[in-house]
Amino acid sequence: MLLFPCHRLTEDQIVIQIDDAIDFNTEDVAHGHLCGEISRSAARTVIIDVQTPLVTATAVSVLLRTRRFAHSRGAVLCVVARRSLARRVFRATGVCQIPACGSHTARRRETRPRVPAPLGTADRQSDGVLT
Repeated sequence: MLLFPCHRLTEDQIVIQIDDAIDFNTEDVAHGHLCGEISRSAARTVIIDVQTPLVTATAVSVLLRTRRFAHSRGAVLCVVARRSLARRVFRATGVCQIPACGSHTARRRETRPRVPAPLGTADRQSDGVLT
């Protein structure tokens, strides 16, 4: 059973850390856990901190489904990818281009919460944050 650590940054922001690969065997548990944390927290900004370098197609699917769930609850979901390989997967699959809550990409970048990546891991262009 996957359990993702979760903590609150502010009353309206939570961070859920994914430090294990999500595959077809863990897909339903992972999605259920992420949606459960979003529901319990009632946060308006949910930051998924992907720390694993292995991002499978199943993980991308889970994140997109979780983004739709968050949106249905009135929340914005942001993905922090600390590893460059993970960021490349998110760019290649379009995860970072899916609009959240119908807002324009530039506007989201102005208002998104900043979660610093460890030194030397985030590129300058994206600062390690994908929304």
